[in-house]
Amino acid sequence: MRNTKPAIIISGLILGLILSFTACEKDPSDIGVGLQPGSDKIILATDSLTVFTRTVKDSSIASDERSLSLLGSYQDDFFGLTNASFISQVTLSTGNVSNDTEISVDSMSLILNYGGYFGDTTQNINFKLYQINETDFDIDSTYYSDYEIENPSTNLTLLGEYSFTPRPGDDTIAFAIEDTDFLSFFNNNSIYTDEDGFKEAFRGLYLEAVPQVGSGGCISYFNLTSEDSRLLMYYNDSLTYDFLINSTAVRINMFEHDYSSASPELLDAINNPSENNEFAFIQSAAGLKVELRVEDTAQLNQLINKGINRAQLQVTVAEEYFNSTEIPGQLALVYKNENDLFEFLTDYKVSSDHFGGVYNEDDATFTFNIPLYLQDLLSENLYVDNYLSMFALSNRTSASYCAIYGGSHPIHPLQIKIITSDF
Repeated sequence: MRNTKPAIIISGLILGLILSFTACEKDPSDIGVGLQPGSDKIILATDSLTVFTRTVKDSSIASDERSLSLLGSYQDDFFGLTNASFISQVTLSTGNVSNDTEISVDSMSLILNYGGYFGDTTQNINFKLYQINETDFDIDSTYYSDYEIENPSTNLTLLGEYSFTPRPGDDTIAFAIEDTDFLSFFNNNSIYTDEDGFKEAFRGLYLEAVPQVGSGGCISYFNLTSEDSRLLMYYNDSLTYDFLINSTAVRINMFEHDYSSASPELLDAINNPSENNEFAFIQSAAGLKVELRVEDTAQLNQLINKGINRAQLQVTVAEEYFNSTEIPGQLALVYKNENDLFEFLTDYKVSSDHFGGVYNEDDATFTFNIPLYLQDLLSENLYVDNYLSMFALSNRTSASYCAIYGGSHPIHPLQIKIITSDF
């Protein structure tokens, strides 16, 4: 940890620059010219801070009640095997099943609304559908991506095995459930009395991906809370009833990664966290994230008593490393606080729009504006030894990935580029 020194002097222009410098670009030497008399002209200089980067596994993240639920398996020659499964409760709809009418279920279908894809949509997705028998889910609890069902031998009843080829032109896909015991369960009028009673009687469904054999595969994204997603029951010859998947239904994305077949380059990056990587790797679905920190604290301390007019972390995608059309649309950048919980940087809290992190296709970069982060480092509100974590913003709802240039790349090193001022 560096020695304590006086707090940084932030230029009086900082708040204005935070809100405005993305609206126009000027030569650094022109910033501030004309604001003061010639004898008091601000002297601007450009500099950069070297950054240490490493690739780490991101195996457990909160993944419940997300906008999309992922199902499928993908075998990647570089990243290895990814499996995506999910659990979902279903709820009663506003429709009515009469308590004084004898119910005879004819058939049932699970209908899911498509929300996107990852991989080869010409290849089949194989999965097993289970009824959950014992687990009590709580909408107010937090569930994580490495969630495992307890006592599967008694807790799960297999309803069927399915195979389908995603159809990007379709809105929904339906899976017929033919298990006779499952159909008979819904003949009981008492389960339709109220929501809590129904959830106690019917705990939910588990869709488990069957691992892909060989390269390729596909992962489908489903929007479970769409009005088109439902469990549809046909009964008494001509009647129907919809069981919904809404905001009161627990939904858990569950991800598994097997890197045993991953490329040597990726395994080397994962297995050597003490080395500053030339390349670093980001993988969604609780796969991989990049941790980074300022490497040269002496260089950082040279900023004390200077005004910081701009500070940007510029992240460049290593397009030549492998070709992917599934690059994340935006990255997140956070730190761990004293309670070991992720927290947004001050720059994000001031202006999330200005903070950045959105992918720029023109130059294959993500840019974060972080002058207040540097202020926090220099005033020791944050410790330089603590790593920042960078990962796909859609980490819980997609399977996208990318390679970036790391801190030790000889040509395109990851850096924090700054503009400072002396008065």
